[in-house]
Amino acid sequence: MTSRGRRVAAVVSVAAAEQAATGGQADEHAGTAVMFAVNLAMLQDRGGTPSLTPSECFEDYADGLLRELGSSADRALAATWAVAAGSASKTGYPMLWRQAALAVELCQRAAVITGQVLPGSYRPGGQVRGPRHQARSG
Repeated sequence: MTSRGRRVAAVVSVAAAEQAATGGQADEHAGTAVMFAVNLAMLQDRGGTPSLTPSECFEDYADGLLRELGSSADRALAATWAVAAGSASKTGYPMLWRQAALAVELCQRAAVITGQVLPGSYRPGGQVRGPRHQARSG
């Protein structure tokens, strides 16, 4: 919600609001997500795992992160926000930005694994439905 062009409030789920109120839990989850991202980045830098494609490695880490966060899409999304907010002070460190971006991607994928549909998300091969894409009758 905005007031005079400034963002002043947001509508979030009860679970997300409860997590924000617990003070620091989202930051703890963000730390977990960053550690998963660091490990995934190191794996990628070493050439990955011979038996898995890079995409399968990413999915494996996202699934592991989701399990670590109690299979909660709300926790994953709260961690996404906390990672992004915590990265603002690290603009002089490109490697930390890479890890933060990877952590955000892992959190978002973890949320999608639960069935959560993220606003603006695009899935290759997905069915696009809208006024221009609906079948014409008549």
